[in-house]
Amino acid sequence: MEYHLDTNLLAARVKTKRGKKGLRDTAREIGNISSSTLSRVENGKMPDMETFLLLCNWLQVSPAELFKKTEESEVPSDSNTLEAIEIQLRASKKLDPAVANALAELVKAAYRDNAQQSDN
Repeated sequence: MEYHLDTNLLAARVKTKRGKKGLRDTAREIGNISSSTLSRVENGKMPDMETFLLLCNWLQVSPAELFKKTEESEVPSDSNTLEAIEIQLRASKKLDPAVANALAELVKAAYRDNAQQSDN
């Protein structure tokens, strides 16, 4: 049995707590997060680990509360996996942005190459 972050639940919790307050004001309140990142989270996108922990702190919830069991029919798609890898690479403060982009493209190319080999 596996677990994954329920991005829809996270999005709903963030939207509910934010209410009618603007994205910029809320991002400032949370700290160290941009309004565009907050918007992506509210749209169900996977946050990087630092953002996720900041949001959990702001929401006053344990990170574990936002995870759910993955049923076989709910296994994350390759596109979600690629997106998560790309987000983590680009969020890394240890990687130059150009290197992070190059690594993300390399991973995508490897996925495409593997998919083509699997089809043959």
